[in-house]
Amino acid sequence: MKLHYHPLSPYSRKVSTAIAMRGDPIELVSIRLGTNALATPEFLAISPFGKIPVLETESGPIIESTSIIEYLEEQGPRCLLPVGSERTARHFDRLGDHYLIATVAKYFWARTSSKGKEAPDTARKAWGLFATELRGRKFVCGDDFSLGDLGAAIATDYFEREGLELPGAIRDWKNRCFEIRAMADSLAAAVPFVESTKPMRLK
Repeated sequence: MKLHYHPLSPYSRKVSTAIAMRGDPIELVSIRLGTNALATPEFLAISPFGKIPVLETESGPIIESTSIIEYLEEQGPRCLLPVGSERTARHFDRLGDHYLIATVAKYFWARTSSKGKEAPDTARKAWGLFATELRGRKFVCGDDFSLGDLGAAIATDYFEREGLELPGAIRDWKNRCFEIRAMADSLAAAVPFVESTKPMRLK
């Protein structure tokens, strides 16, 4: 199997981190951003919307980060969908995708002097829901890091790196997430691209 992705993309990082945690023997193929790579006929044949990540499997390509992770979890072993807490993991995964990753993508590329001063309203509300679920817990599903933490923590780290001060409980949870080796490795791969894109983002 092959995963087409980029280390800077939060959705890509969701999947590459899940692969690392699970130990799946999947080849990672990094797309060159800033080229026409996502619009070539060859790429559109496996990812019709021209987006990453996309996983090539023997039975055909799979698009969308959550769908890819769910597919891998179905193959076993279960790593990111704790038994008995699947609904919680899936719910917070959706919150992370819709209100943190989607929001930080716009925030990250915005050329504005207001960065670092105030959290976007959608992110603030999402963090409020996470903070409520995290009361007395290490992660949203309890002691086990799960799909529900994965994308949201990646997006939250990007917000912080753009100068935004995080709520205390959210900052502590984010830090716990990045104590996990696969999360830390994914961050290390992304940071050079965060730095190299600053000139074009902060004009």
